[in-house]
Amino acid sequence: MSIVTGPPASATRNQAIRPELRALLDAAALAVGVDAIYVVSGGQPAIGEGTRRTGSTRHDHGWAADIKLFVGGVVQSFTDTSGGPVVADFVTAAAARGAIGIGAGVTYMGNQTIHVGFGTSVNDHTKLTWGARGRSANAPQWLRQAAQAGWAASAGHPPAPAAGHGVRTMGHHEVVARGGLNLRGGPGTNFPSTRTLPLGTTLDVMAVDPIAPEWVRVDLEGDGLLDGYVHSAFLAPIAAPGGSEAAEEPGDDGIG
Repeated sequence: MSIVTGPPASATRNQAIRPELRALLDAAALAVGVDAIYVVSGGQPAIGEGTRRTGSTRHDHGWAADIKLFVGGVVQSFTDTSGGPVVADFVTAAAARGAIGIGAGVTYMGNQTIHVGFGTSVNDHTKLTWGARGRSANAPQWLRQAAQAGWAASAGHPPAPAAGHGVRTMGHHEVVARGGLNLRGGPGTNFPSTRTLPLGTTLDVMAVDPIAPEWVRVDLEGDGLLDGYVHSAFLAPIAAPGGSEAAEEPGDDGIG
């Protein structure tokens, strides 16, 4: 069992985290060899319950935590281009065990602190990653991939965030398949691949196929015309500036 300590009394969010979150963190740590977790920022009162609070409602009542990971007494770090083996593996393990809100970024909370928790409320089950300025569009690629791998493992198949659909909204998305994603002439692997879209390719999702809802019709040129079909499990939404994932509002302790 790993040692989970914090948050410090001096933190703005200095309340304990939920037992459910503590158990999730402990299980993820055990899975990847993390022997200690320090909660830098923990729970806080909900809106209207107290004044010692900041940022979004994710931390309310201890449903989220900003944490540092330790192995052999050494805090683990990451960059915006690489999560390193420990941090990336921990994100995957946490996502596989139920974490649905995960944030990290060098200019977000530094290169040693990650946000792990649940939604903005008990009814929010949206799986989401984010990075600089607390926006999903800025989530580091390694973070998206690590979280997607965990969500895929928990479902027993490629990531499918809602009712078997990998995509819940139309609009801008990017390819998150490490080896690229096949663009096909129809909604299924029985249709020939016309090209491979590299990791990071941006495209517009036009519609979910009504017969095979795990497949979506996409526009690559931005001209509103159909270019083919891709499997939606390997797409991640790109939030528009000022989108629904507003900044996590760093408090006076500098923690999101």
